[in-house]
Amino acid sequence: VVKIPGQLVESALKKAPGSFTLCARDPRFDRELDGAHTYYSQDGCAAFTRDFETGERRASCKQDIAKMALISDYLDTVDIISPTVSAQDAPTAGVVVHELEACFVNSGKHIVTETVASAREAQAQIDLASAVAGGKEKLRERPIFSNFVCTISPLTQDPGGIEAALEFAAAGVPVGLYSMATAGVTSPVTLAGTLAVLNAEVISALALIQLAVPGAKVFYSGGPATLDLRTGAYTASSPEALWLRMMVAELAGFYRLPSIVGTGATSAKTPGAQAAWENTLSYLLPSLAGASLLFGMGLLDGSNLLTYEQIVLDAEIGALVRRVLSGVDFSDDAFATDLIQKLGPGGVFLSQRHTADNMREALSLPLLSDRASYEHWYRNGEHNRVEVARQKVREILAEHRPLSLSESVRQEMADVVAAYSS
Repeated sequence: VVKIPGQLVESALKKAPGSFTLCARDPRFDRELDGAHTYYSQDGCAAFTRDFETGERRASCKQDIAKMALISDYLDTVDIISPTVSAQDAPTAGVVVHELEACFVNSGKHIVTETVASAREAQAQIDLASAVAGGKEKLRERPIFSNFVCTISPLTQDPGGIEAALEFAAAGVPVGLYSMATAGVTSPVTLAGTLAVLNAEVISALALIQLAVPGAKVFYSGGPATLDLRTGAYTASSPEALWLRMMVAELAGFYRLPSIVGTGATSAKTPGAQAAWENTLSYLLPSLAGASLLFGMGLLDGSNLLTYEQIVLDAEIGALVRRVLSGVDFSDDAFATDLIQKLGPGGVFLSQRHTADNMREALSLPLLSDRASYEHWYRNGEHNRVEVARQKVREILAEHRPLSLSESVRQEMADVVAAYSS
């Protein structure tokens, strides 16, 4: 057992930057981790996809990642892309570059990867991203992807994962260590005990990275969960798990570090009511705690099943949460006291210029939610919101085109993928 003196851990963590930018291939999608914003992304490495045409659950493949990235590139609420499923049809040796390639080709947004388990795999992703960025120095200047590596609860670091994290840090790629401590299984059943295990795992790894690469950009990250004592199921959306995930954001704030917090991960098997109530709480609570990046859009069955329309549904939830947390304008113009006095009792504000000038910022418009009358809904086919989300997916896949890559870059990417796939 390696024990690191507390003073050494504290001094090492102070070397880590408290804020930095997640740069994107398309600079319009750069996202500043400044403590004032919460961003949304997918989670990674699910093993199954619900086939969009047949509805059957099947093994995931590279094309699923490509379509997920394209859908997410279109949706304004999705800030960051992550390979949501495993490319099980790709060669085992090169699966991590196949997954990253599918994201780069289909989105101009920043990408967060995981499932990198060795220095070789880290170097593979660095080489691929360097091809896209225009070289390793360009990647260091504007890292267009980042990574997080999972710890092994309780209180264990994966040697290959740590080696990968050090490779990323040395290349200037932001990196985080992500604990999935599960109360009652890999950590004490008590929530405070689980939090203690998670914190020890994360800060020990982050301290190691700072000792090796002082000033490296790092995340404090975690997706703790609980055990359903009736079924033995991993549960990320229980009230206890949601409290733990709020605390991940709080601990990151205590250490003055950006955070990645696992969210979504509903236990529901299909889009619908259970997914809606669990994911709404899952997005809202860590956002209230100041999380930098929420990780988990589009997944069902405890993060094990990608469903395309769930990405759109989760984006709607994220947009609602973001609007609630965006605050209210209390300027003189927003109070509009002159207008109130002018119109007086019984006045109508709808036709006023002030309404036209301010309505788009003052009032949000949903992507999916139905606010029309019952009669309008009935005349137009009585569609539920899942059906509407599926139609939106069809439109995106048919019509959306991401920022393109040049043929020379595509060829260089293909060469990197081929080199690491054998």
